[in-house]
Amino acid sequence: MILYLKREKSGIDAIMNFDSSNSSYTVLKGSVLSSNIAYSEKFRGAKSIEKARMNVVVNNVLQTDMIFKSASTAANFVTGNSTNGLIAWKNKDGVILKTLISGKEDGEDE
Repeated sequence: MILYLKREKSGIDAIMNFDSSNSSYTVLKGSVLSSNIAYSEKFRGAKSIEKARMNVVVNNVLQTDMIFKSASTAANFVTGNSTNGLIAWKNKDGVILKTLISGKEDGEDE
Protein backbone atom coordinates (compact mmCIF):
# COMPACT_ATOMS: atom_id res chain seq x y z
CA MET A 1 0.00 0.00 0.00
CA ILE A 2 1.46 3.36 -1.05
CA LEU A 3 1.25 6.14 1.55
CA TYR A 4 2.31 9.77 1.61
CA LEU A 5 3.65 12.22 4.18
CA LYS A 6 3.61 15.83 2.99
CA ARG A 7 4.21 19.08 4.84
CA GLU A 8 4.36 22.18 2.66
CA LYS A 9 5.96 24.49 5.26
CA SER A 10 8.99 22.24 5.73
CA GLY A 11 9.11 20.94 2.16
CA ILE A 12 8.50 17.32 3.16
CA ASP A 13 7.21 15.15 0.31
CA ALA A 14 7.75 11.48 1.16
CA ILE A 15 6.34 8.26 -0.25
CA MET A 16 6.25 5.00 1.67
CA ASN A 17 5.23 1.47 0.80
CA PHE A 18 3.54 -0.45 3.63
CA ASP A 19 3.76 -4.22 3.19
CA SER A 20 1.14 -5.73 5.49
CA SER A 21 2.37 -9.28 4.80
CA ASN A 22 5.56 -8.66 6.79
CA SER A 23 4.72 -5.35 8.52
CA SER A 24 7.54 -3.46 6.81
CA TYR A 25 7.50 0.25 6.05
CA THR A 26 9.74 1.32 3.16
CA VAL A 27 10.36 5.02 2.59
CA LEU A 28 11.09 5.23 -1.12
CA LYS A 29 14.12 6.67 -2.88
CA GLY A 30 13.47 10.23 -4.06
CA SER A 31 11.43 11.19 -1.01
CA VAL A 32 12.12 14.72 0.21
CA LEU A 33 12.87 14.83 3.95
CA SER A 34 12.91 17.66 6.46
CA SER A 35 16.15 19.59 6.49
CA ASN A 36 15.91 19.91 10.27
CA ILE A 37 16.31 17.34 13.02
CA ALA A 38 14.83 18.27 16.39
CA TYR A 39 17.50 18.00 19.05
CA SER A 40 15.59 18.21 22.33
CA GLU A 41 15.21 16.33 25.59
CA LYS A 42 11.69 15.32 24.57
CA PHE A 43 12.87 13.69 21.35
CA ARG A 44 15.59 11.17 22.01
CA GLY A 45 15.71 9.82 18.46
CA ALA A 46 17.56 12.77 16.94
CA LYS A 47 21.01 11.17 17.02
CA SER A 48 19.75 7.90 15.52
CA ILE A 49 18.00 9.81 12.73
CA GLU A 50 21.17 11.77 12.04
CA LYS A 51 23.13 8.51 11.88
CA ALA A 52 20.52 6.79 9.68
CA ARG A 53 20.48 9.73 7.24
CA MET A 54 24.26 9.74 6.88
CA ASN A 55 25.32 8.78 3.33
CA VAL A 56 21.72 8.15 2.18
CA VAL A 57 20.34 11.71 2.09
CA VAL A 58 21.70 14.37 -0.27
CA ASN A 59 20.13 17.85 -0.27
CA ASN A 60 17.21 16.43 1.77
CA VAL A 61 16.46 13.80 -0.91
CA LEU A 62 16.61 10.12 0.00
CA GLN A 63 19.05 8.31 -2.32
CA THR A 64 17.96 4.73 -1.54
CA ASP A 65 14.91 2.94 -0.19
CA MET A 66 14.93 2.71 3.62
CA ILE A 67 13.07 -0.04 5.48
CA PHE A 68 11.62 0.51 8.96
CA LYS A 69 9.81 -1.70 11.46
CA SER A 70 7.15 0.87 12.35
CA ALA A 71 5.23 3.68 10.70
CA SER A 72 6.31 6.09 13.43
CA THR A 73 10.01 5.31 13.03
CA ALA A 74 9.64 5.95 9.30
CA ALA A 75 7.80 9.22 9.99
CA ASN A 76 10.44 10.30 12.53
CA PHE A 77 13.13 9.66 9.90
CA VAL A 78 11.26 11.79 7.36
CA THR A 79 10.23 14.68 9.64
CA GLY A 80 13.29 14.75 11.90
CA ASN A 81 10.94 14.97 14.85
CA SER A 82 8.74 12.78 17.02
CA THR A 83 5.79 11.92 14.79
CA ASN A 84 2.85 9.53 15.14
CA GLY A 85 3.18 7.53 11.93
CA LEU A 86 -0.31 6.06 12.19
CA ILE A 87 -1.68 9.57 11.72
CA ALA A 88 1.05 11.19 9.59
CA TRP A 89 1.04 8.66 6.73
CA LYS A 90 -2.00 8.88 4.43
CA ASN A 91 -3.15 7.24 1.23
CA LYS A 92 -3.86 9.23 -1.95
CA ASP A 93 -7.38 9.98 -0.70
CA GLY A 94 -6.09 11.44 2.58
CA VAL A 95 -7.14 8.49 4.76
CA ILE A 96 -4.71 7.97 7.65
CA LEU A 97 -2.84 4.69 8.09
CA LYS A 98 -4.54 4.02 11.45
CA THR A 99 -7.94 3.96 9.72
CA LEU A 100 -6.65 1.87 6.83
CA ILE A 101 -5.20 -0.73 9.20
CA SER A 102 -8.31 -0.88 11.38
CA GLY A 103 -10.43 -1.27 8.25
CA LYS A 104 -8.30 -4.20 7.09
CA GLU A 105 -8.55 -5.82 10.52
CA ASP A 106 -12.33 -5.73 10.11
CA GLY A 107 -11.94 -7.83 6.97
CA GLU A 108 -12.16 -5.04 4.43
CA ASP A 109 -9.98 -5.08 1.34
CA GLU A 110 -7.35 -2.42 0.54
